Amino acid sequence: MRRREPSLFGRLLGALARVALLLLLVLLAAVAFFPFERIAPALGARIERETRVATTIGGLGAHWTWRGPELEATGIALRWPTGETLALDDVRVRAARPSAWLRGVPCAHVTAHATFGSFSGVISREVFRGDFERFDFAQLPAAWFGEGGSPLAGAVDAQVDLERVAQQWSGGVTVAGDEGSLALPGAPVAIPYEKLSAAARLDEVGTLHLDSLALAGPMVAARAKGRIVAGYAGPATGAIAIQAEIERMDPALLPALSEYGVVLDPDGAGRLTISGTPERIEIH
Repeated sequence: MRRREPSLFGRLLGALARVALLLLLVLLAAVAFFPFERIAPALGARIERETRVATTIGGLGAHWTWRGPELEATGIALRWPTGETLALDDVRVRAARPSAWLRGVPCAHVTAHATFGSFSGVISREVFRGDFERFDFAQLPAAWFGEGGSPLAGAVDAQVDLERVAQQWSGGVTVAGDEGSLALPGAPVAIPYEKLSAAARLDEVGTLHLDSLALAGPMVAARAKGRIVAGYAGPATGAIAIQAEIERMDPALLPALSEYGVVLDPDGAGRLTISGTPERIEIH
C-alpha cells in the first residue's frame, strides 16, 4: 500500500511545533542559568534612581510557571529619604494582562510576603487590584498615615479594586478582621474590637462612600455608613456626612465621651451624626 504524504499544511504545523519546542527549551535554559544574582545590585540602584528609595535586594532569581516566566526577589530592604524603612521577605513579579502591554501600558502581577502580611494582585499605572491577607497596616511606617499613624492595628484581610480614569482613581475596598483596634479621627482613644467589617467605594468625582462599617468588641458594638466628599486636598478630604448607630458601649466610657460632645443613653446606646471635615470633625 502506498504511503500517503502529509499535506503542506500538516508539514507546516509540524515545523512550527518543532520550532516552538526549541524556543521553549532555549527560554527554559535562559531562565535556569541566567546569572540573576549579578544584576541584583544594578536593579536596586535603578529602583533608587527612579523612586529615590534606597533599595537592597538580597537575592534575585527566576522561575518558569504555566503563565510564563516569573522574577523573584528576596530579602528586600527599602529606605525612604525621610527615614522610613520597610523590609519584604520576597516579591514575585510576572507579566499580566497581555492586552494592556499591547496598548503600551505595562501591567504586572505581583505577589509579596512580609512579616506584616501578604499581597497578591495586578498593578499598573491604571489598575490596582488584589487581595491583602493577614495584613497589619500598623506595622507600616507611621508617617504614611499622617500624624496619628495607621487607624487600624491588627491583622485584616482586604480586597481592593481600583482603576484610574482621567487621573482619578475610583473603585471599591472591603475589609474584614478580628482582634485589633480602630482609631477613628477625633476619638479620644483607639477602640478595641473582636470583629470588624467594612465596605467603601471611591467614585469618579472623589467622593468616598462608606457603604457599611460594623464593629464589635468588649467596649463597643456599632454600625455606620455615610460619605466623605472630595475637597481642596483631593479625594475624601471635604465634608463628612456619616450616621452611626451605637448598639452597646461600656458605661465606663460615657463620662469621657461626653467631654467630646458624645451623649448616649445610660445603657450606652444611641445615634450619632459625624460631620465637619477630616481636619475638624464634629460629632452630634
